[in-house]
Amino acid sequence: MSASLDAAERLREIAAAAAPAVRARPDLAQAVLARARRQRRARRFGKAAAGVGGGIVVLTTLAAANLLGRSDYFTVTQPSSEMESTIHLEDRVVFDKTLSPARGDVVMVHLVRDGDEYDAIYRVAALPGDTISCPAGPTGRCEAIVVNGTAVPEPYATVTQPFPTRRVPEGMIFLLGDNREVARDSRSIGPVRLTDVRGVAVRIRDHVGRTRPVPGAPAHPGPGDRDNVEPAGTAPPANATPR
Repeated sequence: MSASLDAAERLREIAAAAAPAVRARPDLAQAVLARARRQRRARRFGKAAAGVGGGIVVLTTLAAANLLGRSDYFTVTQPSSEMESTIHLEDRVVFDKTLSPARGDVVMVHLVRDGDEYDAIYRVAALPGDTISCPAGPTGRCEAIVVNGTAVPEPYATVTQPFPTRRVPEGMIFLLGDNREVARDSRSIGPVRLTDVRGVAVRIRDHVGRTRPVPGAPAHPGPGDRDNVEPAGTAPPANATPR
């Protein structure tokens, strides 16, 4: 600090000697020195930025990646036929992380079974405390599930083998694939914890980008034009060993 004051004083002396009749602002010398220091810092910063090359781009990319993880929405590409005809192979499903699942919702869940860890897409058939069954019809096949004693129409689902009445434990949900001939769902793996739900489906996009609502599910608002939607990759089929 003393060196700066000495330099400022010396500048004032020079200015006074050169033009004694001119009155300059008292802090002029300090302002000149401050400007010189700013210019030196700017030059040093420019050299450092040139030395690191793409460092600024890398930092920007990392910041963008961090922001992606904060989005309420993400997209998953369906790799299997477990949810046909609701979700076709290679359809992209947009999920909302903030919604609580209701009956009829399509959800993505994270599962750990027999040492395998994977994500899968199913429909919520029953909630905590519900009873659910699939009684045999005249043909011996189950034509409709029964939840809390009431038959539930499911025009999007295939008929399947009957199963007896089950009560869903607290904190869990009963999940079914819409293509019940091939789906490995709660009929075989049992109810799934609510905490394993990663998101509730709000939109389906086909391979050419056409968007449609989720058939049979409660209506949910989807992302707006300004909402970020993270790409979450592909969820492996529920009956496949993750790579």
